[in-house]
Amino acid sequence: MEKIPMSFKTMFRTSGIVYKRNFGRLFLPLLLFQLVLLVPLMFFTMPGTVSVARSLLLTLSQTGGSSLSSVVTVLAIVAGVAVFASPLMVSNVVYVIDSDYSGKNVSFRDASAHAKRRYGSMLRSYFAAIALLILPVAGIVAAIVAIALPGGVPATVLPAWQIAVIVVLALAALLLFFGIVFIPYTVAVEGQGGFRAVLSSYRYAFLGNFWSNFTRVLTAAVIVALAGVVINWLSQLPFKELYELYLVDPMLALQNPLMVFVILFALLAIVVVTFVFPFWYAFTYHTYRNAKYEYEQRSRR
Repeated sequence: MEKIPMSFKTMFRTSGIVYKRNFGRLFLPLLLFQLVLLVPLMFFTMPGTVSVARSLLLTLSQTGGSSLSSVVTVLAIVAGVAVFASPLMVSNVVYVIDSDYSGKNVSFRDASAHAKRRYGSMLRSYFAAIALLILPVAGIVAAIVAIALPGGVPATVLPAWQIAVIVVLALAALLLFFGIVFIPYTVAVEGQGGFRAVLSSYRYAFLGNFWSNFTRVLTAAVIVALAGVVINWLSQLPFKELYELYLVDPMLALQNPLMVFVILFALLAIVVVTFVFPFWYAFTYHTYRNAKYEYEQRSRR
């Protein structure tokens, strides 16, 4: 157990040690969740790993299916998995990391049992966060769309003040989402739930050492995002022309036997990307420990 508060260097090193020491117990739940979540949406949102579902939807529409209903169906499946399955994965992973922090060695069975106990609390916290964020985020998105797409048409040139407003609104949205980053820990570690867990996350994030918390979470997010983009790009690179054909004419592309390798590379990319996520949880867990400590110290003054 490292002394709290940790420096950035110590936190980075400690997170790497936790990752290495608990790799299997962190990687397998995350991989299972990734496969269940991303396979229905494969190639839909990220370069390389999700372009094929876009084309799959086009294929469905060309073979008599409804493209809009296909999109809604795929997104509904992904949203359902994200909301109702992720509490098990998140609580499982957090319990392993928290146990390592406390010097305890836990098994898959122990972590799974803890995840089941925390499932209801985590799910209530998710819905509480959605309830708190949906109106302000919808308002921000509507305001940005109104500025950038006046009359539904993209603006060719925006004055400086409108660009500044868009930047401020985007930053506001970023801060709103930053505030919920510690929910997995207020639930899985502290046993809170619902609005209480969400508000605790906001207190730790903003009322402790805000700048330290924000920059550390942002650094971890950038590392994970860059790794994902690079891995996805590399997975697409060997079959770039086939990918492009698939997006234009999926029925023709599916006649190419190399499409088997396109799908295999996509699945491989999902597996490789998952190697990054244990670091995210380990690093944000230690950031949470710092944030909570500094919040409590300031509250006593």
